[in-house]
Amino acid sequence: MAFQPTRRRSGFTLIELLVVIAIIAVLIALLLPAVQAAREAARRAQCTNNLKQIALAANNYESSNGCFPGGSYEGTIFNPPHWASFPENFSVFARMSNYFEQGAIYNAINFNLTSADIANYTICGVTIRSLICPSDTQNQSIAFPSSQNSGGSVTPGWSFNEIPTNFPLPAGAMQAFTSYAGNAGTFTFGYSLLMPTQVLQQFNGTIYNDSAVKIAAITDGTSNTFLFGEHSKGHLYILDPRYAVSDNSWQSGRWYDTLFASMYPPNLAAGNSVNGVSLSNESYYLPTDAGSYHPGGANFSFADGSVHFIKNSISSWAFGQSFDSYGDALPNGTSMASVSATPPFTKGGSYLLNSGAQLGVYQKLSTRAGGEVVSSDSY
Repeated sequence: MAFQPTRRRSGFTLIELLVVIAIIAVLIALLLPAVQAAREAARRAQCTNNLKQIALAANNYESSNGCFPGGSYEGTIFNPPHWASFPENFSVFARMSNYFEQGAIYNAINFNLTSADIANYTICGVTIRSLICPSDTQNQSIAFPSSQNSGGSVTPGWSFNEIPTNFPLPAGAMQAFTSYAGNAGTFTFGYSLLMPTQVLQQFNGTIYNDSAVKIAAITDGTSNTFLFGEHSKGHLYILDPRYAVSDNSWQSGRWYDTLFASMYPPNLAAGNSVNGVSLSNESYYLPTDAGSYHPGGANFSFADGSVHFIKNSISSWAFGQSFDSYGDALPNGTSMASVSATPPFTKGGSYLLNSGAQLGVYQKLSTRAGGEVVSSDSY
């Protein structure tokens, strides 16, 4: 009988299989950060493009109307259901929507009413992709809550004035948001025309309540002055947990929805402190802090249409141990004067820059006519 060799069954041994798995795991561990970095670079580039388009739209608005669009405008009627104060009036984005290819939305708005009027609720749920940063992952539209108080307002956060008061919002009514905001300057306020004029005089940015800033008024230079900046909705879940559900409503002129100020440095850290100084307030001016989900900083568009990435480490003013009437820490060299408002408004305040106050580069970039000299290599 002829000898027939036995056939060996081909395949991997257990040790070989484990080695291959280990090599694949190492490769994934090496490649995953690079893939994530590439995806973030793409998201940041899209965000940069969004801000550039918004800045160009605002400049086109200025060319056509003689001034940049305002952050919100006070109305003349102060009785419900047509409550026309700044919080319920239209945002800078609503007013210039036809300048960034949103003519249908602009035509659907009834500017004779307010953004909080039931007749205008349909525009609230329209998501405008150019107003959302791809990295701002918590910026999804949400449904209005169904609970209402006795005054007919929807809670929490929204204050739709219903006409008549027993007419509910339709089921499934949505609210869309934005990741961007206009530059109000070093401070921003819950300002009303019924307050003394010294409050209005504190606005030193480019887009704020009742603003009508001409490009010629930006004497610091359009290449050295913010026009818009990132105002991440996800960032506000840390800074404003009580009202974050409604913060950044894209059509709203409320100061914490579509305006930012440079009072606090960008991307204020969790824990709400600056230089070890606690920032106790969660729902007034703190939410106007600029911020993003990009590592290390945020994008800002300038009045000349350019976009720059501003690092968290940019020079910013220091904080001491003085606080305003709302419990927010005040920067060194600033104070707050109490001013009385005509009823039904409560007392407000006017921030003041004291003699010798030292602004950081971040604050200098937010003022339109401060006379500061800012070198391009300082940010």
